[in-house]
Amino acid sequence: MRFSILSVLVLSACTSIVPLTAMRLSTLSPITADPADFAVDLTLPAGIDVSPEGAKLLFTVTRADRDETQEGAFALRREGSVFTVDPDDHAALRVLQATAREWRAENGSETSGSIMINVSPCRLDAGPSADARVSVAIRMEQGGVFMPLVRNGPLSAVTSQDQLRDMPGCP
Repeated sequence: MRFSILSVLVLSACTSIVPLTAMRLSTLSPITADPADFAVDLTLPAGIDVSPEGAKLLFTVTRADRDETQEGAFALRREGSVFTVDPDDHAALRVLQATAREWRAENGSETSGSIMINVSPCRLDAGPSADARVSVAIRMEQGGVFMPLVRNGPLSAVTSQDQLRDMPGCP
C-alpha cells in the first residue's frame, strides 16, 4: 500500500523544502495518525491571506482492483497562522481512515492514498509584493514541535502570475 502526503506548497516550492521534514513526513501513516494531531503553520506575506473557510485537508484512498475511490474534504480551523482539522470533522476523517486500513488489510498492493492541504488565498489591499516569501511548518503529533517544511520560499514558486492577478479580494 502506498500513501503520500502532498501539499500544494510543497509541490512547487521544491528549492525551499527542508529535506529532514520532508523525510519525516514520508514515514507518517495518514491511515493511523490521529486527525487531532495534524497542524500546519502557514506564514504568509503581507497582501495575502486565506479565504474564510478556504483551508481544507483532502484525504483520498483508492482501491485499484475494485476501481473504487473514497475521499473527503475536511475543514481546517484557523487560530492565528495555525490550521488544524476542525474537531467536528475528526469522526468523519477517522471513518475514512478505517476504510483505508480495511482496504490495506484486504489488498495492500492495490490500495493507495494521499493527504493534501488545499488553501484558497485572497488578496488584501494591493496584494503581495513581487518578491513575497512564504513559509510552512508541520506538526505531526499533539503538543509536538512544528518542523519547517518550506522555509522562506518565494510566493512565485507556489502560484503563477495569472493566479496572483485573478486572486479574489478578501471579504
